[in-house]
Amino acid sequence: MRSTASPRSAFAALAGLLALAISASAASPSHKSPFVQIVGEGVVATAPRETVHKNGRRFLEFEITLSTARPAADQPSGADRSVALDTQGRVKVVHDLSCGGASVSLAVGDRIEIGGEYVHVPKGGDLIHFTHPADGSCGHGGKHPAGYIRKIPGKPLPASLVPEQPYTGPPPAGERPYGAIVAAKEKGASDADLLAKIEREKTVYSLTTPEIQKLRAAGVSQAVIEAMLRSGRAATPAASPVAR
Repeated sequence: MRSTASPRSAFAALAGLLALAISASAASPSHKSPFVQIVGEGVVATAPRETVHKNGRRFLEFEITLSTARPAADQPSGADRSVALDTQGRVKVVHDLSCGGASVSLAVGDRIEIGGEYVHVPKGGDLIHFTHPADGSCGHGGKHPAGYIRKIPGKPLPASLVPEQPYTGPPPAGERPYGAIVAAKEKGASDADLLAKIEREKTVYSLTTPEIQKLRAAGVSQAVIEAMLRSGRAATPAASPVAR
């Protein structure tokens, strides 16, 4: 039986199949940054903050300097044990609180044990995520090895060993602005008084590590110090962990 399809309709069908093939190719996953499951120890370098990402999940985010790190025995599919681990600069930690990750009370200078997936981002900004259990709390049990964050007991490291805090923008001319907080504390100002002052004046304190140590020595609370670190800075969008 002879086909009644015209050359034009056959060409249209072929074009449609080609379009579907191109669409499927474009929808395929992009290459993932190199990653490896690690275990190690580090020092908290920035004040942890809780964020909520676009998917509605809660995360605890902060930066650490790794003092030791090595590939874990248990590795996820596709891991690269040859990934270079940064033990000199800062590495961001994105700890998922919505998928079974335990809430950990941390401050700058605290030492921690950490297990999770280390991701080397070619454009910069290495990160560690999947630091929560792999028990299927989010419906993905077994997709990655179990992770953890554990605070190492003891006092924070001495000022000389704590990584410097980032300095963003020049402070007002003259005396360093943190001195006003120290002076107010020495005159008997409460935490509420200091927090109100910080909120009202919106000063960019650009605290250095020695200044943080002096604030602590003067009896300034961690809540006030964290408010000073945030003061006068525009909010930045929350970073999302690298997806697989």
